[in-house]
Amino acid sequence: MISVLVASGFRLAFGTPSFGVGGVNYTLVGDWSAVFWNPSLLADQRNSFSFDLFNFYGTSTYQMNTNIAGYDGAYPRLKDNLAYNQKGLINIPSAGFTRYGDLFTWAFGIFIPFGMGTSWDLYDPPINFYNSYDPNWKKPEYPKIDWESDVKTVATWFGFGKEFGMFRWGLAGGPVVGKIYVRKVTLQDPAEINPSAAGLPIEYRLWPIDTRIEGRGYSLGGSFGLTAFFGEIFRFAITGRAYTPMKLDGVIKLQLFTPRNDYIAENAPEAATLVSGYIFKGDGTGKTSLPLPPDLGIGFSVRPVKAFALQFGFNYVFWRVLDKVVMNMEDLVILFNQISSDTLYFHWKDTYEVGAGVEIYLGEKFIFRTGFAYDQSPIPDSTFNPLIPDLGKRVGVAGGFGYNLSDYITINFAYTYTFAPDREIKPEPSYSYNSHYLPGKYTFNAHIVNFGIVYRW
Repeated sequence: MISVLVASGFRLAFGTPSFGVGGVNYTLVGDWSAVFWNPSLLADQRNSFSFDLFNFYGTSTYQMNTNIAGYDGAYPRLKDNLAYNQKGLINIPSAGFTRYGDLFTWAFGIFIPFGMGTSWDLYDPPINFYNSYDPNWKKPEYPKIDWESDVKTVATWFGFGKEFGMFRWGLAGGPVVGKIYVRKVTLQDPAEINPSAAGLPIEYRLWPIDTRIEGRGYSLGGSFGLTAFFGEIFRFAITGRAYTPMKLDGVIKLQLFTPRNDYIAENAPEAATLVSGYIFKGDGTGKTSLPLPPDLGIGFSVRPVKAFALQFGFNYVFWRVLDKVVMNMEDLVILFNQISSDTLYFHWKDTYEVGAGVEIYLGEKFIFRTGFAYDQSPIPDSTFNPLIPDLGKRVGVAGGFGYNLSDYITINFAYTYTFAPDREIKPEPSYSYNSHYLPGKYTFNAHIVNFGIVYRW
């Protein structure tokens, strides 16, 4: 069975003021992004329109330790077996507006709840995989970018918030549409197809399959919020988000690269097809249902004076919904082998995130913000690979400001530096080419810059 993998995306956050206080912001949201963070906080807002731009630049490396020919081991192809994520700067916009009403305040927003990806050059066919003395034969080129993920989702949510004495409550929700692209190397032992291949040289014993999956789908999502106001000083909030599984329809494209050895072909005609250098191709379609994680948040803030606020947030994400996913396939044949289904193994675990931040008003025009957040990775060693640079135990340190150009216009800026300790995954004694993880040492850090503008009337 050829094993393929669909990569889950990152769970993202947005809203420049929220990034400025470290994220996990459930009590100080003052614009349309409350439809995601805490829709109950829409209740006290003015009419407004906001636009934000999230700019992400990450640096991640992977030092391979697979001992598999083509990656490292007997045939090292990179200095110190070290590869770099080649995904560059990522820009993600979001926008929305709020409208005050006598019964409630309502809002509409367009944002990205899950997204981003990676791009790697990890594999080359081993030395002597192509060994031909035919001057007219052209050596096939294996794709340079051979491990890649690109996840894009767009949510369009409506929400409202209403005041009931000391309480505010709100609901929001709407559709989420997504596109997922994954490219990776799958290895095939030819002896499983033709037992005579067991006698081939070691560099021919694993054939690479360029595996590409592209899927589109949809889901429904929503959020709720309840906030208690204890005078002007203290706020306490409970909020959460949930999604229906994303129904994905996709296209699967496979290219199986066979080795070439003219000497073996001439002296062992029965093995000629095994060393022909031919590329077998397979195209098919697939369907699956990809769960998206719900989460619950608790936040509180203290504002002892009007010009100063301190907020704390705690968020628990139920990543365990991503345990395993069955993909059903149609019309997918590779090397005369019909592939009707495959199981995608995740075995992710629940995580929590905590954050804290301050917001200080320096006069009537300038707002200073700073904060930090601590987050975990849901991915166990047993399914970790370079498609998601999510090392775990991430720490983010943030700062930013808001500037009131007038009573109507505010510009916001935030910068976040996110880093994580190196993660080393050692191969188990049972590790092989068809395991669900790639062992080695992973590093990750990222710079996030947010710009935003708010127009109120």
